[in-house]
Amino acid sequence: MPDKTSVRLARIAYVAFAWLFTASIAVQVLIAGMALFVDSDSWASHASFARYFSFLPLLMALLAWIARMPKKVIWRSIGLFGMILGMFITAILSSRIGALSALHPVIALLLFWGSTVILRSSSKSVKSPASAI
Repeated sequence: MPDKTSVRLARIAYVAFAWLFTASIAVQVLIAGMALFVDSDSWASHASFARYFSFLPLLMALLAWIARMPKKVIWRSIGLFGMILGMFITAILSSRIGALSALHPVIALLLFWGSTVILRSSSKSVKSPASAI
């Protein structure tokens, strides 16, 4: 059973990774914009950058469990990872799934929205450790 210090540290780490994930989504959208409007060579950066932060929601789910956060926080983090999988599927299989590949930017919007919801609610748990999320 984790002690109060490890619970608090896990909550702080969770919020830090939530910030990192949210910022990564914003940077990823910026890179896509660069590829669309400035230099199409940026598509390679767009594709490779996703690999660096795609695992963060799983790490966040683990930290939420260690931090004794409510199950909905764990499930929201897992939901973000599910959306990441959707992003990879729509990108990799775009030539095979046709119009469904248009969901790629929609999923990006949902990822950003979901990550900001998580960020706002989890930040409260660090400010007031006794508060429920």
